[in-house]
Parts: sequence; structure tokens; C-alpha cells
Amino acid sequence: MSDFDSSAAKEKHTRRPVQERSLERMTRVIEAAERMLEELGPEKTSIPALAEISAVPRASIYPFFPDKYALFAHIAQIHMQRLSEAIVNSGAARTRTLHTWVRIVIDTCVDYYNAHPAASVLLLNGSFSDADRAAHATKNTSIGRLLRDAAARLGEIPAMPESPDVATIAVEIGFACLKFGYVQEGRIDTAVRNEAFRAVMAYLDFWREDRELI
Repeated sequence: MSDFDSSAAKEKHTRRPVQERSLERMTRVIEAAERMLEELGPEKTSIPALAEISAVPRASIYPFFPDKYALFAHIAQIHMQRLSEAIVNSGAARTRTLHTWVRIVIDTCVDYYNAHPAASVLLLNGSFSDADRAAHATKNTSIGRLLRDAAARLGEIPAMPESPDVATIAVEIGFACLKFGYVQEGRIDTAVRNEAFRAVMAYLDFWREDRELI
């Protein structure tokens, strides 16, 4: 076997699988997109710019993300999943009062958003498509189920109404406060964190006292 044939055989043997190389490229694109979202915002983030920054050809990006909004949706899904995991791992399930449960969950969300600016841009600054809005609704409903389970487990609101979905409304109230803080300051400060807690607890206290709507 010639030296050329030997080298070619070695390269063929050591070349990474296409899937692995594609995954590495998309990881670079996603990391570059998060930096651009943080520094420039969604309007100035583009596939051509990402191709240049990530050193991944546009032709390799478009089969995965036909436009930047598809990429944004993918990144948003990643962060929604990670945020949900952070809530599950936060220790809230071991609390003894609903008050503490809500505080831990809000603190977990605030800490996550402040640590991941791209998540704040995509999840708090507004969604970009019907699919994104549906994903947000699913996320809030999922957190609402955790809240409903906690309220029942702790015996504080054992019969939380499902129509309207009081638990998910409480979650929406909390996120509305966080969104307000982010839009105003570019991050969520302690004052807004506390207001989110107060707003959610005020709403839940209404149902804890089992009063009738007038």
C-alpha cells in the first residue's frame, strides 16, 4: 500500500461521523446566536452574521434552521426545558408551605433568567410565532401543574379551580411581573422579584380563603 493510500485509509478511519460534525457545528451556531441575542438583540441577529461568527457555512445552517426565527424557537425550547428542570431540582417539592414553594420557584426563575440573557430575550421579551406562543403556554401550564400539586399536597388550596385554570393564571401573573422588570431594566432586580412574589401570593390567597367571585 502506498503512503497516499495509507494516509487516506487512516483519515477515513478517524473521520468523525457526519452526525457528530453536524452537532458540533450547530452547537457553535447556537452559542454564537446566544451571544448575538445578548449583545445586539433579535433584530440584528442574522443567519449570515452567525455563519461568519461561528465559522459554519450558511449552506450547513439552513437545512437545520431555514431562518433565524426557527433558530430562536429552538433556543427558546432549550431554555424552557432547562428552566423546567431547574424548578424540579430547586427543592420546592420538599417545602412545607405554599408561601415557601412560590418563593423558591420565583427565585429559581429569576436566577435562571439573570444568568442566561438569551433566555430573557426570547422568553421575556416576546415570542416570534404561533409555535413559540404555544410553547410558552405549554411551559406555563406545566409549571401550573406543579403549583396545583404543591397546593394540594400542602393542604392549603386542596380544590384549586381548573376552569378557569387558577394555577396557570398564577404562573402567568408571576411571569408578567418578571417580564415587566426585564423590559424596564434589562434584568430582573430584587424589587421586581419581590413584587412577583407578592402578586402571585395575593392571587392565591384569594382562593385559599375560599371566597366567591362577585
